[in-house]
Amino acid sequence: MDDLEIRPASESDLDAVMKLCRAIYEHKDEMDHECIPLKFSGWLTEPKRSVFVAQMKDRIVGFRTFAIVNDGRSSVCDAEKIHPQFRRQGLQIQVVEANREFIRKNYPNVSREFFYAPKQLYARRQELFSDEMLFKQDTLAYYIDQASFDLKRLNEVQGKLGLQVRPCSREEFEEEILSGVLFPKEVFTIDGLALEATRANVGAMLKEGDKIFVDTSEDDEPFKSFSHGRLSRRNNSLHWECNVYAKHHLLFQVHVLEQVKCASEVLSPDNNMVIVIHFLADRTMVSSGRKLLEGVLCYKPCDILNLKQEYVHKENLHEENEDDDSLE
Repeated sequence: MDDLEIRPASESDLDAVMKLCRAIYEHKDEMDHECIPLKFSGWLTEPKRSVFVAQMKDRIVGFRTFAIVNDGRSSVCDAEKIHPQFRRQGLQIQVVEANREFIRKNYPNVSREFFYAPKQLYARRQELFSDEMLFKQDTLAYYIDQASFDLKRLNEVQGKLGLQVRPCSREEFEEEILSGVLFPKEVFTIDGLALEATRANVGAMLKEGDKIFVDTSEDDEPFKSFSHGRLSRRNNSLHWECNVYAKHHLLFQVHVLEQVKCASEVLSPDNNMVIVIHFLADRTMVSSGRKLLEGVLCYKPCDILNLKQEYVHKENLHEENEDDDSLE
């Protein structure tokens, strides 16, 4: 690959990056749920965010973006694309290594990177990189449309569960949720980002318009559950991306229903809304969620996204000091 150039992306690269995405997807409908078209311009101007493309002659064959978080100690990659014709030829390694070299020069305190990898790519990543797989997440995804949405029915179902959740304040999140044991491996995930659950990352964890909920525990008891939802605009659809942290299936269902309500607040006749629910891999929760959303509420699954599994990874970029590895 003597003619390969890995360089910072520019606004003029968007069409070529979209062409790359279309070449990757096996199903045409997958492009409807791609986030790059709506995020690309913002990524280019986002502080401590870098966007790179791999170009061969006049063709974009690779793409990768990452953000520097956790007070400059960590990197998080939330999009990586390699053209199918150039896989297993060392292109991915070259793109990743170019990014790592950029980080070493510009952010020398970064010692680790976090990212998602779809289940089907896990084995290949293990061959190429010294990743540590932290945990697995299951995904449920269902369409919600304004014409058939029935808030009264949803409230009836929620009432029968006999449990309640309430909004969580930012102060509660910082003081109680972050210090608790709800997040697997002390890592918080939302909308493609895997972030260490530290105060330094709260600005990335909580954005304007996000909806966060906790169970109604007794005053002296720690919270048993938490959920977080965020509107995420896609190429030809809207996602309500939410993560639910709950060990009991009834609490899980109550949080899901509350996040469905939040998703319904941004419905309109001309948008295509999908609620995408991520949670620590658990077949009981998968069954519980499907029973609720399909069996009781009769929502249609989004087959492109539903019942998929994601792996959350960490890779150490260089030797860490003991203090650097501590989570606040």
